[in-house]
Parts: sequence; C-alpha cells; structure tokens
Amino acid sequence: MGLIPRKLIGRLFRSLGYNIEKIKSGDDSKLYNQFPKDSLKNKKFLNVGAGKFQHKFWTNIDYGSEQYAKIQTNFVELNLMEEPKFPFEDNSIEIIYTSHTIEHITNNPVLNFIKESQRILKKGGVLRITCPDSKLLLNSVKFKVENFWDWRKEWFLKQFNITPEEIELEDFLIRELSTARCRFFKNVKDPLFPKDVQEKMKKLDDDAFLEWIVEKNVFDEKFANYHINYWSFKKLEDMCIKAGFSKIYRSGFGQSLSPPLTNTKLFDNTHPKMSLYFEARK
Repeated sequence: MGLIPRKLIGRLFRSLGYNIEKIKSGDDSKLYNQFPKDSLKNKKFLNVGAGKFQHKFWTNIDYGSEQYAKIQTNFVELNLMEEPKFPFEDNSIEIIYTSHTIEHITNNPVLNFIKESQRILKKGGVLRITCPDSKLLLNSVKFKVENFWDWRKEWFLKQFNITPEEIELEDFLIRELSTARCRFFKNVKDPLFPKDVQEKMKKLDDDAFLEWIVEKNVFDEKFANYHINYWSFKKLEDMCIKAGFSKIYRSGFGQSLSPPLTNTKLFDNTHPKMSLYFEARK
C-alpha cells in the first residue's frame, strides 16, 4: 500500500475541524545571538513568578507556596510582598519578564519590583509585564459580552459546581479582580454581589470603580493564587516613570521588541485573550 499524500491528510483533518502543524525545534538559541556569552552562561534573564517555566538561559524568581509547590523547581525565592532588594548587581540583567504575577500583590510591592528592575537591568534591557487587562475586563461587563468569559466558566464549575446559567457577568469580573470576595465561596467575608457592582459602575468612572473593587483586598499567603489588584496601561506607566523608566510602550501577544520574548511557546501563553502586554526599556 502506497503512502497517503500529505495534502490529502491535511484536507481530511481540516474537514474534521483540526489543523496539522509541523513540530518546531525546541532550541531557540538563535533568538539570543545579540547577547554576550557571559549573560547566557550566567543566566542573566529573569522570569519573576516563573511557576513551571524552565530555560537554559533563564533564572527563575518565585515565591514558594502550597498552591504552586507541585510545579516550582530550581528557583530563587523572593517574596515580593516583603519589597526585597533583588540579589543581583546594578546594570547586570538583560531581560526581566513576569506573567500574571502582579495581580496577586498590592501596589507598593509592585512599585518596588519595578524599581529593582530598573536598578538591575543593563542599559537597553527590557522589562516585560503581562497581566489581566482591567479595562478590557470591565468593558466586557459594561457592554454585556458574555461570550468573552467562556474561558472562565470551567473554573466556576470545578470550584463551586456552578453552571453558566447561575453566573452573572459581574461575578466573572469579581473573580478576576477580587477573587476572595466572590459570593460563591463558603464563609466568604464581605462578598461582592452583582447588583452592588452594577450600581458602582453607573456612579463611578472606570479608574474609581477599579479602585473601589480592590480596595478591601489584602494579601493572604494561604491563598497566594487569589487576584487582589487591578492593572491598566496607565497605572503601570505611572509606576515605571516613578521608578525611573522613560522608554515605555504598549505591546501585544508575541510582539515583544526583545527577540527572546517573541517565542510564544514559552512566553505570553497565559490567557492571551484577556491580557495586557506592557514593556519598559532602560
């Protein structure tokens, strides 16, 4: 029996709703050609809040917690909430990347992290931050775009056995910005209800509303995975300016101006449909 032509196989799978993609090499070393060998050898690339991330040129920075213990390996432990000085020399780091970390901590620790990033980055070094885009999330509720939240419905089902029909759009927003105040948790303190959120959205401008919805949140190390803060481009921009950055710009999925960060097999793969992509260059 002869071999089936590749094009025929492709058409067959596409007719079933699938696409065949060639497996690419996992070696992305060519993206690091512009960096000195010393930076590669000594792993002068930092992933803050790295989770299960591993790369031969990167140093993982993370906070050891029960929620993430199963996936965390080979990392430098730092608790961002303690506003630590990072254990790296001034002007020594090439890139700092953090994905979906800053929504778990409060403003001052994030400002400290950005100041430390500015201190330890080399001239021309890049800080890239991805996180939930609070303005996008808010507008999805204002404009009543229910399908926007399809990716989050499974969480409610697994966590509370709550079906989509029982969830209001405002519940999705509460979960994403003030997780601990979700009304479906047992014994939740000071829960937020959809009606309250609706009323505040009508009375307050966007920034005031976002401040209101997170104002009672505190960091709890037992629930380090909860979201307790909101972030927008303007809020991050203001902090970066305060920290000493002047070259600040909006980015997008896979659109980093630093070549290593364009590898979407490794970066920007946490909820890209709802994320803000932000870069600052020293």
